[in-house]
Amino acid sequence: MDEEDQALLWLSLCRKLSYSARQALVKAQGSAIQARLFMQAHGHPGPRFDLVERARQTTWMTRRSPNYPNRLRHLSEPPDVLYYRGDPARWQQVETAVTIVGTRRPSSDGRHLAGRFAHCLAQSGISIISGFARGIDTAAHRSSLHTGSPPMAVLACGIDYCYPAENQELFRSIADQGLVLTEYPPGQPPLPHHFPERNRLLAALASAVLLVEAPARSGALLTVEHALNLGRLVFVLPGPVDHVNYQGNLIRLKEGATLITSPRDLLEQLPGRTVQAGDCGESPAHADVWAQRWGMRLVATLIKLSEHERSGTMRQDAHGRFGWALATG
Repeated sequence: MDEEDQALLWLSLCRKLSYSARQALVKAQGSAIQARLFMQAHGHPGPRFDLVERARQTTWMTRRSPNYPNRLRHLSEPPDVLYYRGDPARWQQVETAVTIVGTRRPSSDGRHLAGRFAHCLAQSGISIISGFARGIDTAAHRSSLHTGSPPMAVLACGIDYCYPAENQELFRSIADQGLVLTEYPPGQPPLPHHFPERNRLLAALASAVLLVEAPARSGALLTVEHALNLGRLVFVLPGPVDHVNYQGNLIRLKEGATLITSPRDLLEQLPGRTVQAGDCGESPAHADVWAQRWGMRLVATLIKLSEHERSGTMRQDAHGRFGWALATG
């Protein structure tokens, strides 16, 4: 990092300096370096030394970096500094990504659908983004790993936090295969106001947003709202009209969001993408493999496979492997 980047980092850590004030100061002084010197000359103490040193010791980038995600540059207030784990250069090669959102307390159906859609899309070359929360986010990311499509998690806390704590292994896997990203400096816990702020990044980074399952007051709906404001595609899964966890889905469908019922539905509506014959095929496999694909426990997976078999959407072959019936996407 050069001196200008270091100055941008220093300015971003001045907590009493708002985003708009920081941008105006840099513009007036001609550079972040001159802005920092101006503040110091006028008696502003700046951020604590230990906070700056802690931030410098992490992996970070500024908007000047060639690896800064291009989709974030078009936000009205793009983060000046991003902290990360993983390989941002690899993420620059991603052409299409889908953010999957939903409730932290999903039904078994919602968890299954998040896993199924995430796995199918990732197998078809679509990178999966989530906010790394419990529930839908976790199910989606567990199912999208090891497919070759780089995943991304966007945190509502510092890069030195793993929230929720039980997702330590998932955190490492996403960092190894893709990118974990945050605009919050090290030491910042997951404060309540961070989550709605983080949601604008979830919407901006994606080509489209998929709402799996959300109550009427779910924070996932904020991500959908940001996506609509940014002109992103929004896809919504239908659900039982009397189920509290799907009231948010029904609201968005009434407002004109696109209803889909299979991963192929989504793929067919992504601009510039031709659906291949093998996309979302999910080759027949035994129950333990489906459990890994869907991010579910084996017992829950067996129940779900049995339900699909009874409804005719899946079939079991002579070797005990379950596969989708030809009529499904």
